[in-house]
Formats: sequence, C-alpha cells, structure tokens
Amino acid sequence: MAIDARVRLRARAGRRAQRGGGAPDLGASPRARRGFTLVSMIVATILLTVGILALGNANTNTIKNQTLAQNRTNALAIARAYLEEVRSRDPWTLVSESAEKVAADGQPDAQGPYSRSMVVSEERSNLLLIEMFVEFPRAGQPVRLATYQYRGSGISGAP
Repeated sequence: MAIDARVRLRARAGRRAQRGGGAPDLGASPRARRGFTLVSMIVATILLTVGILALGNANTNTIKNQTLAQNRTNALAIARAYLEEVRSRDPWTLVSESAEKVAADGQPDAQGPYSRSMVVSEERSNLLLIEMFVEFPRAGQPVRLATYQYRGSGISGAP
C-alpha cells in the first residue's frame, strides 16, 4: 500500500506542477524546468545591443548622406543660376572669375558655405567654353557645369 500512496502523491505533484502550483520537482529533467539562465540573458542582451547599435549607425549614415545630397543640390542650383546669368552677358566681355564665397541662394556672402568660380576658355575664335565650379561642405569634388557659347560679330568687339 505504501507504493500505491507514493504513486498517487507523485501524480498529484505532477498535476500541481502543470497548473503552476506546488513545489517544483527537482528530480525532473532539465528540459522540464522553466526559466532563463544567466548565460541566455547575457547572449540576448548582447544581440539586442548589436541590433540597436546597427540601427543607430544606419540612422547616422542616412542623415549624413541626406545632408550631402542637399548640399549638392544647392550647389547645382547655384551653378545653374549663375551660368544662366553669365550666358545673358556679352560673350566678348566674358573672363574667368576666381573663387567667391556665396550663400545657399547664390548671393555673395563672405561667410557663405559655398564657393563659386568660373573658367572661360576660347575653343575657337568664335566659340567659348564656360565652366562653372561650385564647392560645397564635405564634398569630395565640386559640382562642375560646362556650356559652350558662340560669339558672332559681337556687340562690343570685333573679329
């Protein structure tokens, strides 16, 4: 009868453990025990940290590339606007211009972050190559726009 009572006690303890009540069965296999170990918590924390650092790095790179693209867009707009202004001038009076600091709107500004310069070279006696360069913050190389301008008999000059 003693064996029969022990079997009933074990069955009752098993049912309590399944319901979440009673003392845990220390003789059960490790798989049957529930909970996290310290090692599993450390591994989870490391994985979470690596993931968060990767997201932070991606966010930083996105902001940096977005700023660079905005600066390049502004530099291109400055170059286009000034090139159109230059094309409206008399082609016989065009000369190269050294670097000049300008603001984001293209207006001269001694503290401006952009630097605009122009190189005018004579390709033939009646054809000019006009190159516009705009340097901008954190740029590897400046924005360069080029155009040709024909000069005929000229308003102010001859040949």
